[in-house]
Amino acid sequence: MLDRLSCRLGLLTLKQRLRFWVGLIIVVLGALILISTSLTEARYKTRETKQQLKDAIGLQSTFINRWLDDNSTQIRVLSNLMSGRTGNNDEIRRMFQSFMSEEGEYTAVLYVDAQGKVVVDSQSTATSGDVSDREYFKEARAGRSFITDVLISKNSNRPFIFISSPVMDANNNFNGLVCGVIHIGILEKIMNQFDFGSAGETYLLNRSGQFITVPLGVEGTPLKLVNSSPIAELANEGASPNEVYANYAGERVLGQYGWVKDREWLVVAEMKHSNVFRALYTDILLMSIIVLVVLLLSFALTFTFTEGIVQPIGLLLQGTSTIREGDYDFRIPYDRISSAPEELQQLCENFNLAGKKLKSTIQMLEMTAVVDQLTEVYNRRFIMTEGPRLLETCIRAGQPCSVLMIDIDFFKKVNDTYGHLVGDRVIIHAASILMSCIRSSDMVSRYGGEEFLILVPNASAASGGMELGNRIRRMFMDQPYREEGLEVSLTVSTGVADYRTDYSYGTSTLEDMVSRADQALYKAKRNGRNRVEMAIDPQKTGPQK
Repeated sequence: MLDRLSCRLGLLTLKQRLRFWVGLIIVVLGALILISTSLTEARYKTRETKQQLKDAIGLQSTFINRWLDDNSTQIRVLSNLMSGRTGNNDEIRRMFQSFMSEEGEYTAVLYVDAQGKVVVDSQSTATSGDVSDREYFKEARAGRSFITDVLISKNSNRPFIFISSPVMDANNNFNGLVCGVIHIGILEKIMNQFDFGSAGETYLLNRSGQFITVPLGVEGTPLKLVNSSPIAELANEGASPNEVYANYAGERVLGQYGWVKDREWLVVAEMKHSNVFRALYTDILLMSIIVLVVLLLSFALTFTFTEGIVQPIGLLLQGTSTIREGDYDFRIPYDRISSAPEELQQLCENFNLAGKKLKSTIQMLEMTAVVDQLTEVYNRRFIMTEGPRLLETCIRAGQPCSVLMIDIDFFKKVNDTYGHLVGDRVIIHAASILMSCIRSSDMVSRYGGEEFLILVPNASAASGGMELGNRIRRMFMDQPYREEGLEVSLTVSTGVADYRTDYSYGTSTLEDMVSRADQALYKAKRNGRNRVEMAIDPQKTGPQK
């Protein structure tokens, strides 16, 4: 068949046939290799770009939310310092100016009275203005802190963010608000820290698709740009931008988004489609030449030459699979990619950096999930999740295990008398006393409000539990809370319970123990407080404290 076809093509000599068919095999094989390699790399490049955008969005969203929370906390602390000082405008202005010298992001700090009049402006001694119709004033009057959307100043025509917090008097009545003013340029600097150079960009939108921060290279004022980004429509619909789409400038891009500020702002990261595949097009041309040369020489040379490309890709795939399984310590060794092309070396280095940042973020989230933010002891969720495992270990070993439910007596009176800030510090003091009383094997958690829960393995309620409860009770009596001349005497009521295999309350042995310890706590409250009571028989109901 090949002979007949060769004759029809005019290939009469052996030399002609060998040159033609060998050449054809080389061209077809090279074309097949080139096409398959190009398609594989294009799919990989697309997945990689989407993942890179998702990682950037995740880091950026976390950073912006944390930045908003930090600034809101700063203004809230400043408003708390205003209690008792609202009559001295000069002192307030000095306080504001000192605050701004330490926190350089603020353009101005305002004090607005309960009628909505601007009383103190850190940037001007002559104040005027009525903000009673503003949303942040209405939120403050309702007792809530508030972060506005981007607002355009009527005086300067410049965009600002207003962060407000109410000021309360000694009777917890609304006495005005403190408002920090931040120019939108601060947010633009934050966004520019996460750009992708000429390959892509990041920016902020509101729910309507208007620009909060202006993309690099675009001229205009936020909220007043004529163009809008179509990705906002996808975000409001909850759809994922899996395909290439036209951005605000009509360019074909790959993009991802993430919500921040309680789903009021949208973080967008986009890469131009042409930039994503520009390196790929260059690689295709280079591979075409390499494939032809390598196929003419030998497959062994092909394997050696392409090892520098295949190995980094394999390491990256191995790394992504390892991280997907939860191991965030995977790093690509430099000596394994030292001979790879510079683009792949940078890609591997970026992967290592992203893995390091992802690990620190995961650790931060895991710590937040199990530790009470105020007292830094375990929270209720952790002890109700991990406690059953510790309890099951005691049960299997035939060892006793008890639980203590501890409540600070008359804690509401502390808050009403000294305020919630002192109340918070009293709770921190209580947690430190509990930590000083327990063994390393015991588990302390803040159960809620002024209540704490201690799980005591290898100790029965009648012996170890009651002994620990009384030791804690005496420690609270001996160590009242003190600060700058203030002394708050403290007592606690405690309920103690053993585990029962035939539990009567809840859906687990630990829930049954907690319920019976809580009933014993009620009994301690009824009998005069500052007591330790042990649960003996389960009761179906218990009186309220």
